[in-house]
Amino acid sequence: MRMLRHALRELGRRKLRHALTASGIAIGVAALVLLGALSEKLSRLMLGGRQFASGQISVSSASSRAVSDVVRGGLVSGEQLRALEQIAGVRAVAPIVMFPVSESPGGLPFSLAPIVFGIDMRLLALNAATDPLVARSGQLIPDPTRAEIVVGSQVARAYHLDVGKTLAIRDKPYTVVGVLETTFTGPDSFVFMAFPQASQVLVDSEPLVRRMVNVPGANVLPIATAAAVFWKPGEDPEAVAARIREQIPSVSLISPAEAAIQVDRSLFFLNAVMLGSGLAALLVGSLAVASTMFTAVVERRREIGLRRIVGATRRQVLGALLLEAVLLGVAGGLLGLLGGTLATTLLNDVTARLGAPVFLVTTRLVIGALVAPVALAVLAGLWPAWRAVRLAPTEALRWV
Repeated sequence: MRMLRHALRELGRRKLRHALTASGIAIGVAALVLLGALSEKLSRLMLGGRQFASGQISVSSASSRAVSDVVRGGLVSGEQLRALEQIAGVRAVAPIVMFPVSESPGGLPFSLAPIVFGIDMRLLALNAATDPLVARSGQLIPDPTRAEIVVGSQVARAYHLDVGKTLAIRDKPYTVVGVLETTFTGPDSFVFMAFPQASQVLVDSEPLVRRMVNVPGANVLPIATAAAVFWKPGEDPEAVAARIREQIPSVSLISPAEAAIQVDRSLFFLNAVMLGSGLAALLVGSLAVASTMFTAVVERRREIGLRRIVGATRRQVLGALLLEAVLLGVAGGLLGLLGGTLATTLLNDVTARLGAPVFLVTTRLVIGALVAPVALAVLAGLWPAWRAVRLAPTEALRWV
């Protein structure tokens, strides 16, 4: 306690210098919180996709493109869907129709634009890798014979929707029968629709698809933009995926293991870039601590010499100087965490009105934002403190 009072008194003797040092650390911590919160949100979104993909075999047309250009590259036809059901080891095939809610979606960077996800939601329960969706209000499964939808929490917030209200999709009104709990993953931005309804919207709104369906003798219905294949209990999903590749070469697929590898690689790169940038900013702040400690050691050589002469050990002097560095790190960390959290809250309020919040402050981010500046402050103050304690009492007499 005496050492703490002494450290606080020393910091208080040079208020401006130490305030500027703590501010430098705070700026670095705030940058770490902002970039870390962005990384946490993107990681949560990607991990949700990883869980979903690892519980199914994802099938699409061999020529299909991204969701933003859906149906202009390729479709999974009814003939292909029926062929998938005949593969040994396949338990069920869930055709999926996905397309943007708006014709010209204006999604924010690092977020998903609202997407129609047409599927038999009862089949989603076969995906054991994901937690089941929970309805915050209303029902979970829309009626396939009616113009009904179940919306994610972010869609409900963006369009001010609740049970009983309607949302126009491709110029047709759909009644909201359920709103989902927040998951911080893809379903928050999904509009769930029964597959027959979504497939009909696709046919009605896309001239190319309509022409394909109306070709005499065409065997393409039901038509989908993708399909989720679920395997029977005890079956190896990778073996089932290999059979699909061999027997239906006209489709493209991603097995659960392949999906996990792709997402893990992307997550590693994402976190390295985001957190690396934040730590670089924090490192700059730690250099301010090193500069402050070097200056303090030079200015306080007389005081350090006197303490050594009257019997203070090297360990005591080292501990006192490092405690000052720790206090600077704690002050800068708390200030930066407060500023960074406030900034993410304000930015999320803005981005939520424009489409979706893009920052997520988690417990591990808060802990990291508090521990990292203290650790770097100690490392930055270690060398000047070590130089101070190596000052011999006889050498210290020169400064008395």
